[in-house]
Amino acid sequence: MYNLSDLQNQFSKQKINKAKKFSIREFEEIEKNRFVCFIDEETVSYDVGLVLNPESEITGYSCECGSKDFCLHVLAIGLFMAENKTGKTNSPKGTKKKISEAELAMEDLNSEELKTWLLEFFKKNKDAEMQFMLSFGQKKKDFSEAEISELIKNTVASVAGKRKSLTAPEVKKLVDLLTKAIEPVEQYLLQNPDKKESIKKYLWLSDEISNYKIKILFSGVRMDNFQKKLKERFVAHMNTIKDIDLWKELAAENWYTFLRCNDSVSFAFYNFIKELYYSGSPEQKMYIAGLVRGEIKIWEKTGFELRTSAKENLLEIIAENGFFTELQSYFQIEKYQNSYNLKVIGELLKTDRKQAEKVCKMIIDSNSNERYDPPYYAILEKIYLEEGSPADLAHIKRKRFWETLSLEDYIFIAENEADAEEFKKFRSRMLGLLKNSFFSYPQTSDLYFGILDYEKDYKKMLDVMDSNTPTSVINLYAEKLYLTNKNKFLMAVRSRNEWNSTEDDEEVLADFLASKYDAGQLEDSFAKKYYGFGSHRFSKKVLKKAGLS
Repeated sequence: MYNLSDLQNQFSKQKINKAKKFSIREFEEIEKNRFVCFIDEETVSYDVGLVLNPESEITGYSCECGSKDFCLHVLAIGLFMAENKTGKTNSPKGTKKKISEAELAMEDLNSEELKTWLLEFFKKNKDAEMQFMLSFGQKKKDFSEAEISELIKNTVASVAGKRKSLTAPEVKKLVDLLTKAIEPVEQYLLQNPDKKESIKKYLWLSDEISNYKIKILFSGVRMDNFQKKLKERFVAHMNTIKDIDLWKELAAENWYTFLRCNDSVSFAFYNFIKELYYSGSPEQKMYIAGLVRGEIKIWEKTGFELRTSAKENLLEIIAENGFFTELQSYFQIEKYQNSYNLKVIGELLKTDRKQAEKVCKMIIDSNSNERYDPPYYAILEKIYLEEGSPADLAHIKRKRFWETLSLEDYIFIAENEADAEEFKKFRSRMLGLLKNSFFSYPQTSDLYFGILDYEKDYKKMLDVMDSNTPTSVINLYAEKLYLTNKNKFLMAVRSRNEWNSTEDDEEVLADFLASKYDAGQLEDSFAKKYYGFGSHRFSKKVLKKAGLS
């Protein structure tokens, strides 16, 4: 017979610990010395009862788990009663935190057993080993370049091993590990009073990450975003340096490294100095722009030409700070460099529209492929809309017509194009292409028929109307087509062997036919059996409107 006061000594420590992990609910004394409660073990609850004599000895017990022995659930209520003499539970209603089997198993492990198991586990799970080291390893307060390299190397290897590509879930795991791994490094870089050393080691860190991006194929853009955010955080910190003279010294030293360097610089360094400018205050931007301006004035004298991609970036800096007009001669148009050229023209538009117009025409003439012309035509159209002649604007709208496919533009071209022969060729080619595209692009029929309507060529409309002509378009011009040749219009409608149109559009056309033709004509045209898609349906609709069915 067990006594409540002695239960702790009657069972093993393992059983005692397990029993204490259970959640106890709705404990009550239903009658003198007879107690009941619910005990929750993970997702299962058991109804447990216990009977005591006046000496607190357990004289009876029951448990819904079905065990006839003194089970852990009975032990749990006994321990609870021994520790809570009042019989009241202080725990909130509902289940407590679930205790996993792994946690219960750990209660019986000693430190040596756990160490041995973990060491074996880490041999096959390098990412888990890295997680363990990041959580429990010795925390460093400073980092050498070699230590940064080793940290990145080990973190990448823990996920990638010797593989040359990673899946999206693996990349996520790696980014999560890298974020945690470099956190102390990043803190060191931000808190280090020697800002020159911080920049040097940040660039080393960024280059190390970039090296692995070259060696390993990373799915998605998660790694790029990780590196980008690291750069933004570090540069934002550098741009908040309160010592203005120190900031200027650092900005000048790093920008001059690029501007005066005879060799190429790393992407990490180039992106760093660009971010130093773009995330800076207006005063900081102006200071860096002044550095760039000074170097360009030297380059103009010496004839030094920067590569176009870098020149394009410098152009943005120069333009934003009002130095373009002064340095315009350095930013000459370069053949086949459309992104750069468009930025130059954009600046010319602000000060010299005639020059911008001249440059656009020159580039169009020199382009070997017409697909590069549209942005320059768009600029010319903007210029001519504001200060050009109607003929100039019509010429550009003709060149851009396949971008806009606008009836309004066509009418403008027709009424203002100075070269009649060129317009004739344009019209013929354009109508042919539009007509042949009805099947693939039904919306082009709107433009085609709109042009014929503008030209009052309803005979041509009747000639080209077929199954590919949308019913909605026929409805727009039905009255005019009927007045042009009512018999031909009826035959054109009846000869359509497909009706891929909406119910509403068919209703409108059927009403029109019933209002214009007598029942005999409609019966002759629509009473025969036709087997085209939707033809029978439309025929029945017309005959019904005419009172013939």
